[in-house]
Amino acid sequence: MNRNLYHLALAALFTGTVWSLRHQAKQKRQMALRSKAKPEAVQTWEHEGGALPRTGSQMGPNPTLP
Repeated sequence: MNRNLYHLALAALFTGTVWSLRHQAKQKRQMALRSKAKPEAVQTWEHEGGALPRTGSQMGPNPTLP
């Protein structure tokens, strides 16, 4: 009797774990398929190949804020 109960509990635990993992995988797939927003533009410093907009030495001592 105890052995059957042990097997039943083990089977229930295994089934619950498999169901949970499949549910998580399904959610990840759905999130990946959704359209992603355009990534925000990366601003670089002058020594990295580009100046920040509206700042820097080219604008004088008082740069304007956006």
